[in-house]
Amino acid sequence: MKNHMKLKNHTISPLSLIPAAAGVLFTAGVLTVFSACQMKDDGTFMHCHDAQNAAAVCGAVIAVLFLLSAFVNHRIIRIILNILAAGTSCIAFFIPGTIIPMCMMHTMRCYTIMQPFVRIMAVITAALAVRGIVRALKH
Repeated sequence: MKNHMKLKNHTISPLSLIPAAAGVLFTAGVLTVFSACQMKDDGTFMHCHDAQNAAAVCGAVIAVLFLLSAFVNHRIIRIILNILAAGTSCIAFFIPGTIIPMCMMHTMRCYTIMQPFVRIMAVITAALAVRGIVRALKH
């Protein structure tokens, strides 16, 4: 017996949930270990904090799109969901430092920790989305 969940004539492999897990890792990572600069002494945040939050929202959207794609049985809808995930990944790639400005010094945490993490995760999730599109086209 294979390790699959059955949902109304649609078999869900645990491997099909890996892209959604990558989206969750994207969000959790950018909000914790790979976060932007800390709060300033006066209690305010720098622009990089906005970039962090926007990237976290993109990661959450990517996770939801991939999760829906794993449970949807209709091939065209799966393709559309993966195209949306790829587009969101592309947007996330350019958020820190391009769409949303960050700190002035390139030695700050936002440039050295957060931006590389966001860009690596954006490339990974975009690749997973392309893989999902190719798989949907084959079936």
